[in-house]
Amino acid sequence: MKKPIVTTLLSVAMLGGIAVSSTACKPSWRNKYAYDIDFNADVKGTEIEFWTGFGSAINDVLEPVIAEFEHMTGVKVKYESKGGYTQVLNATTLAATSGKFPHLIVGYPDHFATYVNQDIIVRLDYYFQNDVRSSFEPDNQQFKIEDFYADYMRENQSIEFDAEGKPYTLGVPFNKSTEVLIVNDTFFSWCAANEPSYNIHVPATYAELDTVGKSILKLLDDKGVYDHYLLKDGTVTTEQPENPKDIVLNLSGIFKWGTAGKAQKDCFKPFSYDSQANLFITSIRQNGGTYTELDKETRKGYVAFNSPETVDVLNKLNTMYNDQTFGIPADWNEQNYGSNPFKASKTVMTLGSSAGVANDAPTGNAFDIKAAPVPYWDAERKFVISQGANLALLDKGSREQRLAAWMLLKFLTKYANGYICSQTSYYPASPYAELGGMWKGADEEKYVDYATWLGDSLESPNTTERIKGQTANINVDYYIKATEKWTKFVDQPFPGSASVREEVASVPKYVFLDKMEPQKAIDEVLKQLRDYVR
Repeated sequence: MKKPIVTTLLSVAMLGGIAVSSTACKPSWRNKYAYDIDFNADVKGTEIEFWTGFGSAINDVLEPVIAEFEHMTGVKVKYESKGGYTQVLNATTLAATSGKFPHLIVGYPDHFATYVNQDIIVRLDYYFQNDVRSSFEPDNQQFKIEDFYADYMRENQSIEFDAEGKPYTLGVPFNKSTEVLIVNDTFFSWCAANEPSYNIHVPATYAELDTVGKSILKLLDDKGVYDHYLLKDGTVTTEQPENPKDIVLNLSGIFKWGTAGKAQKDCFKPFSYDSQANLFITSIRQNGGTYTELDKETRKGYVAFNSPETVDVLNKLNTMYNDQTFGIPADWNEQNYGSNPFKASKTVMTLGSSAGVANDAPTGNAFDIKAAPVPYWDAERKFVISQGANLALLDKGSREQRLAAWMLLKFLTKYANGYICSQTSYYPASPYAELGGMWKGADEEKYVDYATWLGDSLESPNTTERIKGQTANINVDYYIKATEKWTKFVDQPFPGSASVREEVASVPKYVFLDKMEPQKAIDEVLKQLRDYVR
């Protein structure tokens, strides 16, 4: 079962009225065509520009797909990656007054909020409501807001509002991800089968995570596993076995946390959480608090996390940290990710982005890994952060260029979305893409659809492919399944919200590493965010 899907709240007439007033004083390069399109126009030979911030891994997948679009439509796409999401935002912001920005762009909701302030982004409700079928669309398909998962579309309808507080649709979801828990399945399965009294299992809640973490530490102490190999027959030895598959846990050269004379980077903790910003933001949500808020009239954003709920959850996390069941990458001298400590068996659970799970696969399949949903504090608040970017149209170009850009947006977000996700570990933006829907074209058979890829990956002998498939299934079986009651969230985007997010990543480090009291850590960050305090 899928979550209900969002519909737009705007009428064509409303958009038409707004369009007239909003274009009255626009620069000549915009041509005032944003809401005056012939959707049956011939776009062959039209050239458009498309900017992203993707690296080579995604570009290697995206560029042939764009070539397929060009072949089917006769549109010429001038594609350019700026080398990062911040870089594409900066380039677009600098080009805002000259019109030298692209027709189609990738971005986050807070980027789109900046473009609203610069008056260069196009409201898409008119396009959805007046769209006609493109040549690559199967006969039974149309392109509708309802096609897309509500949690993803909602973030594109939380940026700009009309006078009555109704949202405009400013983007369409493209490459989406979230967070997942990855565990050393070799270790967990062995414990369940051979040491059931310790009750070591994959935790669903933070209370279980703390209990399981303490049980893991007790087992390692009881059996003397530190600086040794734990083998499948229960033997603990300093001698490396001839058959690597005999190893349950390799703690050779890895010590108990706090061992005198041993560097922390060479010590063990059961669990690590990658993103400190995500840890802070998600924990507040799961504990009933609020992170930021938006004034819909002024579009100014404010921090809202100076609250008892935030202090409470930071105290709970700090207790786990001091009990050595909870860790962050900095504990192992890692800047951002726990994948290296995880692969080195310095931890047996790591929480990070679903798009990066391939980085958790150990060299040589040293142990099996498994994906699970992230832990939560309360079953009534099962929040998991929504990540990844969206596509938007910017306000420039002829009628034909705007239509061609809209057609490429449609192609990438729905009809080619499943294939792109199958190759990049991102989640499909719609049920159509997830269930195997593809475009109509002569060359589509050389591309695998998402459903086929998922089935094949789960049976793959390759650890990396299997964990990518398992992670995709976590999305299907938990995060978007209505009966599981998960909510993928994005907090209100506004100009500067990315800077707020960057600053709050310091809070867990202040509490865990600098031993600040939670309220003092919050106060310290608020000093840096004074422009966002009411």
